[in-house]
Amino acid sequence: MTKKAPAPAKLTRPRLYAAVARERLFALLDARRSQPVIWIAGPPGGGKTTLVTSYLEDRQLPGLWYQVDGGDGDPATFFYYLRQAALTWAGKKRVKLPLLTPEYLSDLPGFSQRWFRELFTLLPQNAVLVLDNYHELALDSAFHAVIQEAAGEIPESINLIVISRAEPPAEFAQLLAGQNLTVLGWEELRLTLEETAAIAGARQTIDPIVLRSLHEQCDGWAAGVILMLERLRQTGIVNEIARSETMEAVFNYFAGQIFNQASARNQLILIHTAFLPHVTPAQAEAISGDADARKLLNDLYRRHLFTNRRLEPELTYQFHALFRAFLLARAKDIYTAVGLGKLAQRAAELLETTGQPEAAVELLRETTDTQAIVGIILKWAPSLREQGRH
Repeated sequence: MTKKAPAPAKLTRPRLYAAVARERLFALLDARRSQPVIWIAGPPGGGKTTLVTSYLEDRQLPGLWYQVDGGDGDPATFFYYLRQAALTWAGKKRVKLPLLTPEYLSDLPGFSQRWFRELFTLLPQNAVLVLDNYHELALDSAFHAVIQEAAGEIPESINLIVISRAEPPAEFAQLLAGQNLTVLGWEELRLTLEETAAIAGARQTIDPIVLRSLHEQCDGWAAGVILMLERLRQTGIVNEIARSETMEAVFNYFAGQIFNQASARNQLILIHTAFLPHVTPAQAEAISGDADARKLLNDLYRRHLFTNRRLEPELTYQFHALFRAFLLARAKDIYTAVGLGKLAQRAAELLETTGQPEAAVELLRETTDTQAIVGIILKWAPSLREQGRH
């Protein structure tokens, strides 16, 4: 008897290992299934794929899993592989899912509509089509228009779930406006203290005080929790941001996922801006000396790469505490003490100009520039005394 060939990795649902059921988010997903498309956006290691995999298993939902990659920028590749996945559901049904051959290219929207209309008739009730790693696609990819057409053909009993590090591209604005697409973002994905405790409890017994410290440092980031728990298991010591030597596993993650993939120019922008606890676009340009700094920060925020943004009282960006600690540790690797001092001095001057003398002094404490610290104290002492902060 001939064995059935295994499905390609692109079409294989990830396996779970000791995953904690996040009932809080399962309930959110249940409620949002009333909309055809659910977009899940968050940073790498934020628990997106694990959430969807565990949700499908917990709710026993059938469906197709598709791993998006750069090759899918050619829609013909996407239709080829998704057709392979669909054939597993077809059974003895006659399948009308043609390949995207040249004669169809003149009407890609019409082809997409007809193709997905047929696909969804093959899937059972309550089925889910998952597109994982959607952020791998370029912003100008024709793939976005294909998925927009697919969304318009989704019947009431079926959902499309998109997993991405980025927010929906511009092509999906109409779906958002028509309430046919809902976004489950990083604020919802963040682990609560109870969820961190559940993840820890599935692996080891942990002191409540240590658990709270670990949770606060990770700020809801699932991969950080798991990496720090593993170090705790191996050494009995919880990682501490203030002690970079304890953060090797976490720092290696940042290096592999973000830093090493950035250009040398962008690496320097990241390191320089990390000297500021909060940074405006103008400050980022000033401290890095690079006019592209604001563009990079916005791109990091849009792609959920450990960068938060606030709009009030003015536009500012802030790195995740662990990511900032990684960048500052990298600064120590590449700059001499004199170079670090100059960067800290430049950052302190920028902080002073925005009325943040305390942050400026805290930054300079890492250097030997006591004269600069004394200068800030003397300059701001009168106004601090008037505020009763002497």
